[in-house]
Amino acid sequence: MKQIRFSHKDYEKFRRIQKMPPFTAQLLQVFLLQSNDVTDWFREYDAKYYTERGVDYYPLNSRTWLVLLFEEKDRGLLFTTLRSANTSKLQYYRDCQGEEFEVIAKEQGVQ
Repeated sequence: MKQIRFSHKDYEKFRRIQKMPPFTAQLLQVFLLQSNDVTDWFREYDAKYYTERGVDYYPLNSRTWLVLLFEEKDRGLLFTTLRSANTSKLQYYRDCQGEEFEVIAKEQGVQ
């Protein structure tokens, strides 16, 4: 099974679907957006995560973004993630639409 990795396990997006990695999700759709089309609210949703020290944000520094729409497999809840875009990533994720991914998290600084 393919994997999609997140740098943290306690993202706001995961709290909203009441699920923490690892879990399985199906990639439903891939969208391509320019940075100026991504709202501050969506950036907040995508980048916000929680640590022992409180709230932090994953840095989002790209001109073009892939928005990946996933369906969590147990209850069918939807979530998205932003990924920096390039031609090879766009083709890879478009080819994977409909496939299941293992959603995993690797906390920064932990091997």
